[in-house]
Amino acid sequence: MKTLNRTLAMFLAASSIALAVPMTVHADPMIGGMDGCRGSQGMRGEPDGLPRMFRNLNLSTSQEAKIAELRKQDAVLMAEKLKVMRDTRVQLHELLKGETYDDTKVKALTEQGALAMAEMGQLRARQHYQTMQILTPEQRKEFDTQRERMISRWEQKRQGRPSS
Repeated sequence: MKTLNRTLAMFLAASSIALAVPMTVHADPMIGGMDGCRGSQGMRGEPDGLPRMFRNLNLSTSQEAKIAELRKQDAVLMAEKLKVMRDTRVQLHELLKGETYDDTKVKALTEQGALAMAEMGQLRARQHYQTMQILTPEQRKEFDTQRERMISRWEQKRQGRPSS
């Protein structure tokens, strides 16, 4: 059931993005690189190859190595998907600055960007599943606890702000 819900959520997210990209590209076009990646780490990741949430799990050296290897194995493919997403946004932005509006090109660009985003979501979901299999049951429980605290902090920061 969780897999069905997760798959449905990913599909809905990709569909929503495909519909929203034409409106949001004008608001934040990300021209010139990674302007959309804000915060101290942005999209760079952690220097040791481990996500921040894994630092307090008392991972063994073997677990750290396995998790870092999982992240490395898909890094090139994820970078390619990110580049496609960024390039389609830039192309769409340039298209919208033109004198005429071309429905066919806009549709093609938004679908291409949404497909890349959906594929990246699938890569992340698989990577997350494989990573969770490396953890012990106690570490998974601690990870879930940390995740809930993170979500709670995020929701508190967003109080009073619109969701999009």
